[in-house]
Amino acid sequence: MPLLLLADRPEWAERLRACLQGSHSKERLIIVADWDTASAYLETPCLLLATPECQALAERFPWPLILLLDDEPTQMPEGAVDWLVGDQLSAEVLRRCLRYVRERCNLQGTLQRLAEQDPHTGIVNRQGFQALLFDALAEHQEQDLVLGYLDLDNFRHVNDALGHQAGDRLILQVVARLKAQLEVGDMLARLGGDEFALLLDTRDDPERAVAVADRIVEALAEPYWVEGESLMLGCSVGLARASEGIDADPLLWHAQIAMRQAKAAQGCTWCFYDEQVSRSARSLADQEGELRRALRRGELELHYQPRLCLESGRIVGLEALVRWLHPERGLLGPDAFIPMAEESGLIVPLGYWVIARALRDLQSLHEGGADSLHMAINLSFRQFQDSQLLPTLNRLIEERGIDPHWLEFELTETAVMRRSEQVQSAMHALGELGVRFSLDDFGTGFSSFVHLSSLPITLLKIDKSFVAGMAVRPGKSQLVQAMVGLAHNLDLDVVAEGVETTEQLELLRQFGAQQVQGYLVSQPLPLAELLHFMSAERLAAGLAH
Repeated sequence: MPLLLLADRPEWAERLRACLQGSHSKERLIIVADWDTASAYLETPCLLLATPECQALAERFPWPLILLLDDEPTQMPEGAVDWLVGDQLSAEVLRRCLRYVRERCNLQGTLQRLAEQDPHTGIVNRQGFQALLFDALAEHQEQDLVLGYLDLDNFRHVNDALGHQAGDRLILQVVARLKAQLEVGDMLARLGGDEFALLLDTRDDPERAVAVADRIVEALAEPYWVEGESLMLGCSVGLARASEGIDADPLLWHAQIAMRQAKAAQGCTWCFYDEQVSRSARSLADQEGELRRALRRGELELHYQPRLCLESGRIVGLEALVRWLHPERGLLGPDAFIPMAEESGLIVPLGYWVIARALRDLQSLHEGGADSLHMAINLSFRQFQDSQLLPTLNRLIEERGIDPHWLEFELTETAVMRRSEQVQSAMHALGELGVRFSLDDFGTGFSSFVHLSSLPITLLKIDKSFVAGMAVRPGKSQLVQAMVGLAHNLDLDVVAEGVETTEQLELLRQFGAQQVQGYLVSQPLPLAELLHFMSAERLAAGLAH
């Protein structure tokens, strides 16, 4: 690395030459007097030596600076890695100074590489890639670059099943396959555990990114051998083409949105960024903020749909259904916001609000004379995993003075089957309180008879999609009859949802269903209307006797 001298006094050149000759150094000393001459060395790595008067010129260079001083400084000179004092300068002092600066630069270079390199794979990490992307955007014509954001599908299952060391070995195989699909000029980075970035040079072929994405998806879908096991692992790739004026962060965000779109399409595919998808993502974030505010402002309310006992003709239960009284969009049903709450995690605080409000209203109903009602509440799988579910439920039940056996949690088949051991443990703990469970939307998931018999479930709720087709499709009628028979064999009661006609009601009665729920009985009602409905129901029952 040559020495580049920026000095306004010729004696510094003479001193440095003499010291270099005295130490028999092979260092090359280049002397420049102005910026026009110095700028020719911008691309050549150098060690800069400059007097304070030329320091401003030296700072235009990206190279380390040794400051040349007449007197010993009282503190470390700003912007310099070391300094030399004129009357102390000797061949040995210069040699030590140059060695120190080079060792310091090597150390800084090593630290910089470690900071910007993934230690496991050897490719650049997120920090290093951000810098490379920034430089590439400044250097290339915008349309010449396509950024890819790649996420492995189901990689977490590998770690869970075989351990993290096996996962690390699998990552090395993935990186090797990715490198095999790239060309000189492309860049590959590991952004996180199972996330990668690809920067593709498309100046010679604007459509090249599509072909590369196809090859990558195909290559990563081939079986992997890890720990003697054959594993199948797909990937989801999002592509975003650089546009005029775009910065590194927005481009990376565009590619990530496209990746999420590919993953939503069941993975093992790729998608190009679409502005409409981006607007949807922003809309989802806006809705999440609105729902958080709705919880604070009291914009949510519960409506209750009664359940009718076919034997007694009495209302024996209620299902609590949340509604959002939106200030602009009016009354929203759960389909308009529950999926978003599930995705964002808001379903947990929302679920606790529903439980608290339902218990409060059940207390009011019991005090009003409707003292034999079960309250059914939909419980999400995410809430089922929350460690505070049991203590929170204990507290709420105690506050309202409700007998827990009037409380019923509805679980979907999918939630029950996802982690059977965890679900079984939590259900038994809640069951010890007296809470009972129903299996919602039966027939739409993939229940196992073994799990149905091992879990503390007391009711099966037949989904309305089966009930609706009974009168017009004999196959549906036979299927519902078989479901009722299965429930009875498992010693479970049956609740049929979505009953809207007397013909459906009579068929269900013949099949042996114990309870029905639907618009034929009543639509979901707010508490005030429910109290009136229950009063009328009790009056009718009293007159009948």
